[in-house]
Amino acid sequence: MSTVLLVGVGDLGGWALEFLARSPGIDRIVTTKRSPWGAASRVDLAMLGSAFQGHHKRFDHYQADLADEEDMARLLGEVRPDVIIHSATVQSPRVFMNADIDEGLRATIRAATFSLWLPWHLLPASRLVRAVDRAGIETAIVNTCFPDVVNQALWSHFGHGPIAGAGNVEVSAATVLRYAMEATGLPAAAIQVSLVGSHALMAYGAARVPHHLRIEVEGRDVTPEYDLASILSSWPSRIDWGRTGWFSLFGASAVKNALALVGSEPVRTHVSGPMGLPGGYPAVVSAGRVDLDLPAPLTRDEAVAINNEAARFDAIERVEDDGTVVYTHEALGAMEDLGYRYEAVEFDDLADRCRTLQDLYRHLVIRSDIRA
Repeated sequence: MSTVLLVGVGDLGGWALEFLARSPGIDRIVTTKRSPWGAASRVDLAMLGSAFQGHHKRFDHYQADLADEEDMARLLGEVRPDVIIHSATVQSPRVFMNADIDEGLRATIRAATFSLWLPWHLLPASRLVRAVDRAGIETAIVNTCFPDVVNQALWSHFGHGPIAGAGNVEVSAATVLRYAMEATGLPAAAIQVSLVGSHALMAYGAARVPHHLRIEVEGRDVTPEYDLASILSSWPSRIDWGRTGWFSLFGASAVKNALALVGSEPVRTHVSGPMGLPGGYPAVVSAGRVDLDLPAPLTRDEAVAINNEAARFDAIERVEDDGTVVYTHEALGAMEDLGYRYEAVEFDDLADRCRTLQDLYRHLVIRSDIRA
């Protein structure tokens, strides 16, 4: 009997719940959410929806807060999930994607990069890893929260952590795959896309961000025939990431990885943050394992070096051996202009750093509201 635990049932976790409810290979779905609002009803709807496809799964929901690591460890010990999909964050900065704010302020927020909000993603994930350790269980974690950086920091700090992430490089690889299917008229099975890249590739484009791409069609290398920068920026159309249900992509990615981890058939795919590596890679996932599937002659060290360089576009200078994440000098200037004056993210003061970011967030939202 395979059990998946969903930690967080918000936008992304809600999509993952719906996909899991309709997927074979999972017998029990357990959900947790910090707040008491909405989650139980969402689980009930997923349970009813699963009946449409003829599934008879067990659904359980618990109100649980990762900040209470003792209680979370107790729950983990009782549930003993085969795999955990983690999508809980302290808070989301998404309001800025659509807010009517001064263009100068918007430019500064963009220059500070998504990594400005890293503590909001890293704190809950670190609490989950500690709770799993405390429970003394064997499980696999799929982290959906900025896995390109968070997974690396967790593995550096704890020596272990999420085995895989979701989304990011896989979204880029899927875009290329679908484009090639349209261009050739061939099915996915005839096309192999191998992309080494990171979150920054989606945010800043292939013309700027280091990456490695190989495309084979029926065994023939056709990479030179494809312009990755053009494909990612405009095909099939320019995606309005701020106003679309893009969490469905990341939820689907997380569920695909979770199903592969509890299954026995190898799944060739792309994975962000596998085993704590920076960025994302082509990989084979199966039976609790994630193995890199790099195109020859690219080596593991070369692929990691590409993603370490790409991480600079997300303001990551480096991740220290203890998990401390050091920001780039370029991003620090923008962060200071916003009123955030820290050179690195350290595990010892993650909770305080999150509160500082929440104060900053409220200040920026007020500025946005005043303009609106």
